[in-house]
Amino acid sequence: MDIRIPALVALLLLSGFFSGTETAFTSLSLAQIHSLRARHGRRGELVARLLDRPEQLLGTILIGNNLVNIAASAMASAITIELFGRQALGIMTGVLTMIILVFGEVTPKQIAISHNEFVTLYTAPLVYLLSLVLRPVTWFIGLVSKVVTQLTGRGGRPAPTREGILHLVGHANALGVIENFKYRLVRNVFRFNELTVNAVMTHRTKVFSRDKDERIRHAIGEISAAGYSRIPVYDVDPERIVGIVLLKDLLKHLELGHSSWALKHVMVEPIYVPETRTVDHMLSQFRKAGINLAIVLDEYGGLSGIVSIEDVIEEILGEIYDEHEPKEAPKVVAIGAGSYRIAGDTPLHELEDALEIELPKLERAQTLGGYLSAYTGHIPQNDEVISTGFGDFAVEEISGMRVVSVRFTRREPKDFVNE
Repeated sequence: MDIRIPALVALLLLSGFFSGTETAFTSLSLAQIHSLRARHGRRGELVARLLDRPEQLLGTILIGNNLVNIAASAMASAITIELFGRQALGIMTGVLTMIILVFGEVTPKQIAISHNEFVTLYTAPLVYLLSLVLRPVTWFIGLVSKVVTQLTGRGGRPAPTREGILHLVGHANALGVIENFKYRLVRNVFRFNELTVNAVMTHRTKVFSRDKDERIRHAIGEISAAGYSRIPVYDVDPERIVGIVLLKDLLKHLELGHSSWALKHVMVEPIYVPETRTVDHMLSQFRKAGINLAIVLDEYGGLSGIVSIEDVIEEILGEIYDEHEPKEAPKVVAIGAGSYRIAGDTPLHELEDALEIELPKLERAQTLGGYLSAYTGHIPQNDEVISTGFGDFAVEEISGMRVVSVRFTRREPKDFVNE
């Protein structure tokens, strides 16, 4: 009997070995696998080779773990019967289960998660040797598993989804593995093909433009003061954009003595795009056309606004300011516990990020002002309070037909019901 107790302890240690090894291998990320292969030579290559055949790897570890646990259970039962009789088997089963759970499962797995690279490097040779010994058994089990899987119609690995990737990156951000700005960068890239230029453009009411018949010498002063390098040019009506002039071209013509020329003589043909164009397609069009400003038209062919390549890139990188450009005030400002002041032209995706909510999609709504109009079915008025499942939007300022400022008071999220 004296030899069986050390053997039982050894079996329990082997149970912990197999449990920890399984967790260490399955918790390795792709980046860690590449790093092990690059930094640890043959051992790292062996880890990668084992992971290239996950069915054989997991089959080997699970067979070993089950054999060890069954052997430990049988040996513990034999010792118990010999020492205390059959009536003590129930107590011993409970004690052994607790010991295996603590020392053979939970503890080894927690250690393996924290030191997965170290564990895999130093267990890989033994696991590889066991895989060779148990290959016939793992092959048979794998074959049976594959047949059953195919019969259930769920063969093959599920493709990674956008939600799954974002959840993984968000979890990494919460754990501090990646910085917050990198998380926002990844999230913005995934959102890139959903946003339309209507959400990122400069609205027509804010467009700085000049008449095509205006002389260079008259226009250059205001253009320089405005600080723009590309200026839309209109024909009589400011909403009829017919071209774009570049500041560098105007300065060049001034040097050549062409100050009396009209802007129409130096303007270039603009790009016209619908406001439903997605920003990823807009970026591709900018690159092909070799021009960095486009005129956005509504569904009736009227001017909706303008969009620049900077507007598009900022949707990934965030706001970009040059040396002379004043920084814009934040569009969402906390003014109290659960209360915020929000600009009416705040894009919905920016609002959702700031308030950590997800608004139900409404057709064509891209900004908060447009969303509130679509939600209520009319243009909101001053002091009007619009209640939603997330909180109350109180309109603070209206300019013409546009919502300028809104105060939002949060309440506990619930189902979003059109009240």
